[in-house]
Amino acid sequence: MNVASIIEFFESMIKSTSMTNNDAAYGAGMAGGPFDLVLFFKKPQVIIRIVNLLFSLIVFASIATEASYKQGTCPMNNDGTACGYGILIGVIGFISCIIFLILDARFENLSSIKIRKRIVVSDMVFSFAWSVVWFLIFCYNANEWRKTSAEIEAKSEAYLIRISLAFTFFSIITWSMIGLLNFLRYRQGVSDIFENGYEDPNQENIPTEPYHQAPFNNNFNTDMGYQANY
Repeated sequence: MNVASIIEFFESMIKSTSMTNNDAAYGAGMAGGPFDLVLFFKKPQVIIRIVNLLFSLIVFASIATEASYKQGTCPMNNDGTACGYGILIGVIGFISCIIFLILDARFENLSSIKIRKRIVVSDMVFSFAWSVVWFLIFCYNANEWRKTSAEIEAKSEAYLIRISLAFTFFSIITWSMIGLLNFLRYRQGVSDIFENGYEDPNQENIPTEPYHQAPFNNNFNTDMGYQANY
């Protein structure tokens, strides 16, 4: 399976999981359709976002509940920065997933195309950026764990640190997938606007009355020519 076929698969999934039967706009049907909970949880971005939420929870919970960390010592080479960053990135990722899940649920009822576009672009930028952050924290924490002495490792719950490193790596992939899905939603939305001619219902109506020329105070006679009043 090549990259093109993967992209086509995701695009078809986005189109098929629109909550309404109307034409899609940025990966969702036109506003006003009923909310379908089952179909909502079938949407690819929702599925992967829930996975991201669980991965983030596992990462920061594994570090925070580790025995030596609770005693004030980071098990990753006694580097408090490694543990702090791991917990911080996990917590922010967890909270952001909740926020974007709420936006996903409200997305169908947003009638403004501009607001839909901003949400999709924000989601795309944040997801790609956060996948880079996950990559950086994985490299840093894995390096610190590699340098950890056998004595410190023996005193720690090593399996929890290994779990946090494993799911940090998995998060790189899943957050990149969310970014890719949002890029496809954005591209599909732009294409649909041009093809179907969507209009923003919140856009102010511009008056279309014909222009009327203002009357002149001067007298104009077509037979006698122009006569000015003095």
